[in-house]
Amino acid sequence: MDNGYPKKVTLKNGKVLTLRPLESTDEVELVRFFSDLPSECTAFLKDNVRDPQIVRRFVREGDTDRVWAILAVADDGRVVGDATLHMDHHGWRRHVGEVRVVVAPSMQRHRLATTLIHELVNQASLTGLKKLEAQILDSQVGARTAFEHLGFREEAKLKGHALDLSNNLHDLLILTNTVDDLWQKMEDLISDLELTREVH
Repeated sequence: MDNGYPKKVTLKNGKVLTLRPLESTDEVELVRFFSDLPSECTAFLKDNVRDPQIVRRFVREGDTDRVWAILAVADDGRVVGDATLHMDHHGWRRHVGEVRVVVAPSMQRHRLATTLIHELVNQASLTGLKKLEAQILDSQVGARTAFEHLGFREEAKLKGHALDLSNNLHDLLILTNTVDDLWQKMEDLISDLELTREVH
């Protein structure tokens, strides 16, 4: 693979994972990953990733120029984290990317999400993006805290703009930060976490 992938990361708790871009052969494992997530982890995502057809379509029809996806994979081959960078190379938003991250409950609070976002920031820099945004619902307090820890700040609140999978209305929050600011913040965080990387 290019850009130094796959790469091994050892989290501070000693867990060793492999980070690598999504491949067409990951369809079955990615379907399993999303299907195994508890409902509270998927209820507020943009798409119903618990529907295998949606996940399969994403893998089979993936366009890396518009959506770049990276997986965190355990030694047994099971996906434990998925992160995507959504891009539009034309029009007003061609300098802006949207980040989305989902981590298995067993890997939460071990800074895997931070590690995955670091990879997205790196990819954003390589593709020339200047700004990143995260779109979350008002009820996603944990997600908001995590993004704010990385330097994201609320730029807009759209009242009643989102409908969750249970048909409940929510305010949509748009959190943003510049790629340059994020890059410095991520480097500091990764250094603090003392993550070790081993490129293969």
